[in-house]
Amino acid sequence: MIHKNIAMGRDNVNPTLQDLEEKTKQFRETEIAYWLNEGLFSLGWWVLVITTIGLFIVWINIVDKKRIVEIVTYGAIVSTIGMFGDIIGLSLLWWIYPISVLNTPPLLEIHNVQMPIYYMIIYQYFPRWKSFFIAAAVNALVFGFVFEPILEWLGIYKQYTWKHIYSIIPYFVIAVVLKWFINKLKKLDRHYP
Repeated sequence: MIHKNIAMGRDNVNPTLQDLEEKTKQFRETEIAYWLNEGLFSLGWWVLVITTIGLFIVWINIVDKKRIVEIVTYGAIVSTIGMFGDIIGLSLLWWIYPISVLNTPPLLEIHNVQMPIYYMIIYQYFPRWKSFFIAAAVNALVFGFVFEPILEWLGIYKQYTWKHIYSIIPYFVIAVVLKWFINKLKKLDRHYP
């Protein structure tokens, strides 16, 4: 239950749906104005555009076409989990994304293109568990201690209560659990080689 004193700018009044709609509209208008004035065509914006397109082109050229359904399924689940986790983090104000290519929270460029591609590359090139564990661990460390700080430096990502070290375990667990899950699905499919 919401405390009576938390009343959208008015003392001792319960917020209404209309209050919520007004605040949401004001927030969205402010967010768009910020993106147009600060984010669009900034260094961070260009980095996101170039790395997203570049990484996608590289992936299209190196993906194993014989296993594309399996690899893309793995990547799609990575993307879904990444988006879900990001929505939780944004909702709890653990972090925000001041800059994005399309001004869409959560950051679609990272969670729908870049992160899944890195994971799919690891999944494709490290099929054995031992090498996969090592690659997934290195990936988690690079995401947490290299990519996240770079995104902060570029103004793309800003942490509030979240710390880079907190990201390491989810990055690793996502990779490993999904590899296990896809392997189980392949065993259930009698037509899979």
